[in-house]
Amino acid sequence: MGPRGLTVLSIAGIAGLLFGVVGWRQRPLDAVAAPVTASSSPASATTSPSPAATGSPATAGSTAAGPPLSSMPYASFAYEVWPGPVSADGKLALSRWTLTVTRQAGGITVKAAHDGQQMSSVSHFYPGGATVYILDSELSDNAAGTTDEGLEVTNAQGQVLP
Repeated sequence: MGPRGLTVLSIAGIAGLLFGVVGWRQRPLDAVAAPVTASSSPASATTSPSPAATGSPATAGSTAAGPPLSSMPYASFAYEVWPGPVSADGKLALSRWTLTVTRQAGGITVKAAHDGQQMSSVSHFYPGGATVYILDSELSDNAAGTTDEGLEVTNAQGQVLP
């Protein structure tokens, strides 16, 4: 193999590495994000920590918690948005969401919508839920239709809830 062959192999290797990095950064988070319903006003986010909300949640989840959020591959771009205070990066990540969180006996109820969708009347109950995170791997690219965002709920120990 001569210098031309090495040059071609080097260029192909660098191109493959770049494509791999770009693909990793733009992978959809849908497979790792908690269920999210639809939304109506993406720029407004309201969180209401009611000490004891009444009514039954629309969906009851299981109480088995998963691994700690800190051990997940997307932990570096998980921004705490409830309970507050919300960091500047958290506010930017939250900008495309409509989010309502209500504290209930034994957990929290979350209604969330993303990217201008109308908020559904369905809410998700997370037994033992303590913290809500928005996942956003590209804070600088919050354009409509991006798929680098998701939602995650953890318990008091920081474990991901199903």
